[in-house]
Amino acid sequence: MSMFETLCVVLTVALAAQLSPGPDMMLIFRHTTTSFRAGVACVLGICLGLTFHVTLSVAGLAVVIKTSPMLFNTIRYVGAAYILYVGIRCLTGKSGLTFDDERRDAAPWGQALRDGLFCNLLNPKVTLFILSVFSQLVAPGTPISIRAFFGFLIVLEAFVVWMLFSKLLDLPAFRRRYENWQNVISRGCGVVLCGLAGLMVVA
Repeated sequence: MSMFETLCVVLTVALAAQLSPGPDMMLIFRHTTTSFRAGVACVLGICLGLTFHVTLSVAGLAVVIKTSPMLFNTIRYVGAAYILYVGIRCLTGKSGLTFDDERRDAAPWGQALRDGLFCNLLNPKVTLFILSVFSQLVAPGTPISIRAFFGFLIVLEAFVVWMLFSKLLDLPAFRRRYENWQNVISRGCGVVLCGLAGLMVVA
């Protein structure tokens, strides 16, 4: 694949992971339904945590590629299996987000930021997922600067998607439609992730 094609696939996989149910989405939902300002702070915290995971994955793979090609191949196989696992969870699980019109007290901006940061930072599955994507889709010979650029775009995409999600949660019509369609969206993300895992195995 060309670099542009690889970037498109990386961002598509990352988007599927963001739209599938998980701790980050649940936390953004909880804070945004109290106030949009708290939701923004939570999103910023999550993106800071994601930046750490991306940096760790890019730097870690650079070391592994240089020192142990066998370990790198093992990471690739494990990564494909993990992406398949996430896809199956999306296909079989339920989102469980429910909406009500009652507004709770909003958390202070700093607390919402910390909640988002530690929710993402302390979730080892984020590092595992990012590592899986990079080991599958970014060639070992790709310069670290290009891998870092891909990582930056993953964080930027997450910021844009979560900010849009937070803003839309302020709209009652969106909340009702999302509650009705959230499991369909999750299933669609599961199909994308399982399909990618299958391609990885074939490749």
